[in-house]
Amino acid sequence: MRLLTVGRLLAAGAGVALAWLAYWTHSRRDGLAATSYAVLLGSLAVTALCAAVTAHTGVPYKLVWIGTSLTVPLTFAGFAFDYYGITVPGGRSARVVATVPAVLGAVGGAVVVVFTPQMSPGVVAPVPAPAALAPSTGLAGTLLDAGLYYTTAVMLLAIGLVVRTVRRYDRLDAGLVPVVSFVGVWPWLANLFVPQVTAVAGLGVGVTVVASGYALSGLAAAAAVGPLGLFDASPMAGNVAPEVVLDSVDDAVIVVDDDRRVLRLNAVARETFGVTDEEATAGPLSAVVDDDGLDDGATVELDTVDGVRQFAVTRSVVRDRGDAARGSVLVLRDVTGQRTREQRLAVFNRTLRHDLRNDASSIVANAELIGDGGDPETCADRIVDTTRELVDAAERAREIDRIGGEQTSVAVDELAETVVSTVADDHPAVSFTTAVPSVTVETDREALAVALRNVVENAAEHNDATEPFVVVSAEVTDESLELAVADNGPGVPDHERAVIDAGEEDQLRHSSGLGLWTAQWGATAAGGRLRFADNDPRGSVVTLSLSTGRNHTDGPSAESTV
Repeated sequence: MRLLTVGRLLAAGAGVALAWLAYWTHSRRDGLAATSYAVLLGSLAVTALCAAVTAHTGVPYKLVWIGTSLTVPLTFAGFAFDYYGITVPGGRSARVVATVPAVLGAVGGAVVVVFTPQMSPGVVAPVPAPAALAPSTGLAGTLLDAGLYYTTAVMLLAIGLVVRTVRRYDRLDAGLVPVVSFVGVWPWLANLFVPQVTAVAGLGVGVTVVASGYALSGLAAAAAVGPLGLFDASPMAGNVAPEVVLDSVDDAVIVVDDDRRVLRLNAVARETFGVTDEEATAGPLSAVVDDDGLDDGATVELDTVDGVRQFAVTRSVVRDRGDAARGSVLVLRDVTGQRTREQRLAVFNRTLRHDLRNDASSIVANAELIGDGGDPETCADRIVDTTRELVDAAERAREIDRIGGEQTSVAVDELAETVVSTVADDHPAVSFTTAVPSVTVETDREALAVALRNVVENAAEHNDATEPFVVVSAEVTDESLELAVADNGPGVPDHERAVIDAGEEDQLRHSSGLGLWTAQWGATAAGGRLRFADNDPRGSVVTLSLSTGRNHTDGPSAESTV
């Protein structure tokens, strides 16, 4: 009896120590793995205290035996999963489902213990089984066996995960493997094998052996979180990283095989190009993006859910362990804003250095001519004209600075009518015709207006035909809105087109003004692009193309002439 009392006291002390360590771990350590470890220690504490109270006798002990055998493996597996970094599909709901075999085993075990003498401590069952329940006792035994087999497999899986985690993460102490494994495995093994020890050596020995195991589990648990540094390193991050790294990148990432079939996309790519994993995976890259020119170091224009955007491409070859190429990783960084800023700085620098300096020199020269006896009226007119050009340049710069705003629903036909009417007031000699269908697009209204106005103004201002005209029309397809401005003037010079198409200026090649650049920047901010073509028989056609991913046509074209 004295040995039995010592065993019960030792089990109670171990239970209190494990409970305190569970609380300390939960309160002092952050992270899902620490919480799971605290739950594991808490379950051990409960079973240790129950062992102290029941002393391995009676129905309560048998119920505790079943509960310990079914519960501890699950809590140990929960810790192993969280420590390793395995994300269970379905999250908390999946974990609840995973406990169902153990719960059914516990129900079956309770029925067997209470209603059958085979599992009861005495020769007869403590509670006579109702007649209606008698046929189900066999099923209850099957459920208990299934639950025990299930939790045994779970325990072995958990041990394997602990071993794998420590071995592949160099910063972890190798001693964690036996220590952490002992914490979870001992109470489970004790409940399986100590009943046989008790039958041979006596109740006191059996209780003391179990209590000693719980005490050693408490010491091992304390050593794991203390000297052995269970939570000093973070293996979860290293193991989870390959699964979540793509979705952690701010740029669009697409993984393709050697046949340019999409293997995987990250969240940014899915959102940018408006596709899902199911739609894109195993399909051709061209189904996601235009794959022409996607070379390492290139900058390309791609259609996105927000219109046309510019992307810097980084392409890396994926190789296997034998160094054979198996595919590529495409990283697409949106550089639309950066490219636009660089273009503006270059163009403004050229304008300040060249155009404004020439205009200022002209004003000074004409003012000096007046002082030297030149024709005051002629010189004054030149000064006024040049000053107006400077004011226009300043207004244009202010307009450019305001480009870029929020996406809203824009009625393109109404916008076109407003723009053409405004430009027509300043060019009464030009005939303006508008033929734009009733269509609504999601875009930046101010940016689209700036782009269209500058193209229309350019067409009207430089038109030298005897009967000048400007026609604004549009075509709507399932993929795009083509807003075209045609004229019968001299056309856009080739060098002007080349500068806009190239996206940059230099000392030998630059635009003559800010008009086309402003139109280009407005089109970019609106999510579109400009294209240039010749009109037949004379003039030019400048087309502003917008994506119609979120467009809808409301009615037929409405033609008007000014």
